[in-house]
Amino acid sequence: MSTTRAESASLAAEVFPLDAHEREALSKAAGWAALAGITHLLRTAIGPGLYPDWYVFLTALAYGLMLPVIAVLHVRHARVRDSGAVLGTIIGTVVVAIGMGTSAAPELALAALFVRAMWWWTLGKLWWETDVVSRWLGAVTLGLAVGQFALVIIFGPVGADMTILALPLRIALGLWMLALAAVLWRSRLTA
Repeated sequence: MSTTRAESASLAAEVFPLDAHEREALSKAAGWAALAGITHLLRTAIGPGLYPDWYVFLTALAYGLMLPVIAVLHVRHARVRDSGAVLGTIIGTVVVAIGMGTSAAPELALAALFVRAMWWWTLGKLWWETDVVSRWLGAVTLGLAVGQFALVIIFGPVGADMTILALPLRIALGLWMLALAAVLWRSRLTA
């Protein structure tokens, strides 16, 4: 049975009601996600060669700002699927840790790419199947995951320099965080 967008939003509000505390946390998460997205784009513009200290600082800031977003997503995900919530939170935290680590150890780029693909696959699948955050962002996130898995499979075994892919992948992460911020901001009004 197919449901309209309005019916889906209404069902989501019934299934995933938020108390005042969680609604406030969702608003803050939207802000943190926007700041993380902007900071990811800013660190990409600066790059590691121009101002290395600023690049490392902005990298730590960008990834660190993702942690409160991951926590709020965990609460939303746990309402529909415990396994997806746990996996999304664990992998999201690993994305943050390895993402920070790649600024000091670029050889971790392949591992960072793989865990981000795993994270995006987990979130995208959960969002697509349940509409707990956004089906359209779930579809986009699944597409990003497939693309990143393909890069790992193509370039990983041949020992390719993954830092070449760093620029577009940083931009993709920054834009994705901004899209997530917009979806979270909008959902706080309907939740």
